Amino acid sequence: MTRINELYNKAMQNGATEAELKELMTLMTDAANESESRQLIRQAIAEGYVSGQPMQEDRLLELQEAIINIAGHEAAPNAGSRKSLFPVKSAGWLKWAAVIVIALGAGSYFWLFRQKTGSTAVQNVVSAKDILPGTNKAILTLADGSSIFLDSTTNGIIAQQGTAAIEKQSNGTIVYNLNGASDGKVMTNTLRTPKGGQYKLTLPDGTKVWMNAASSITYPASFTGNKRAVSVSGELYFEVAKNATQPFIVEVEDRSSIEVLGTSFNLNAYDNESSSKTTLIEGKVRVKKEDQAEVLQPGQQARIGNAITIASKVDIDQILAWKNGNFNFEDMPLSEIMRQLERWYDIEVRYEGTVPSIKFHGKMSRGVTLSDVITFLSDNDLKLRLEDRRLIVQ
Repeated sequence: MTRINELYNKAMQNGATEAELKELMTLMTDAANESESRQLIRQAIAEGYVSGQPMQEDRLLELQEAIINIAGHEAAPNAGSRKSLFPVKSAGWLKWAAVIVIALGAGSYFWLFRQKTGSTAVQNVVSAKDILPGTNKAILTLADGSSIFLDSTTNGIIAQQGTAAIEKQSNGTIVYNLNGASDGKVMTNTLRTPKGGQYKLTLPDGTKVWMNAASSITYPASFTGNKRAVSVSGELYFEVAKNATQPFIVEVEDRSSIEVLGTSFNLNAYDNESSSKTTLIEGKVRVKKEDQAEVLQPGQQARIGNAITIASKVDIDQILAWKNGNFNFEDMPLSEIMRQLERWYDIEVRYEGTVPSIKFHGKMSRGVTLSDVITFLSDNDLKLRLEDRRLIVQ
């Protein structure tokens, strides 16, 4: 670990002394450390978005004054000039950015980047009509073909399917409550989330399913026979209720399947991704594709294209970020980030020219507006322009 990283980590944990803060400022101002310093700033901003909210201007000014005192600066900026919080045009802007972001836990996100007057991308995004993040919304299609729009339906019992009463709960969850033994009739239901939607479902056997945007699951209102079978598309996280005598089978649109006894796993099977991916969190699953079958251990991921390949080292935090309400852009190519934004914000992404070969770092909440995400991603090497619901990558 480099000295600058060591000091950065201590500062973020509120464990840095005054001398160490001064040393950190000196290192981050050194042109030789510019690349590493910029990465640390972006990391601080992202972590702040996950853990907190931007602070009020008065609090920013108070903290800035305290930082100026620590740094031994000659004078504080004029407190009446609220839009001059950071002297970003000066040669020492990196010092101010680093220390203020660290001191605030990255709550000063907006201020730091909105003062970068040379960034056309940021100005365009801020002036455009903002786009809100996704919400709990889905469409439930019953066995008779009728549909219920869950975001506009009142809570409580919303339908009856055989012996199963379907309940919409206040926390954005659909639950199937069985009343007595099944009558043997198969009543197939489908739950779909649109772009900009997510939902949680409890199946008749107690299995819990989290659904990402633009996903679907088809299942019986009551499981009968010697297996529990569902078919899916998109991205879903399963916590499967254990039943050794009735294995749980997930059929995927790419003609692969996942056989489960009792476990938790994430399945990403969007049709615009290069392959479907099944990541095992706990338990054991068998993934099948034509004549090939592989058994996964916790922490492994099966990538399914023309054949099944197994990856043993995957970032579980990144894979489950969507379920936990976050974006995780660690070492992620721009094209993959843009596909996530298309689904979550219900937008269209267009590229003017080739797709920039840029990878990003950092995490942030999925509860922020689109302009917040774009501002975070914008840099001198990347220009973004928002036109209605179309995001242009220049």
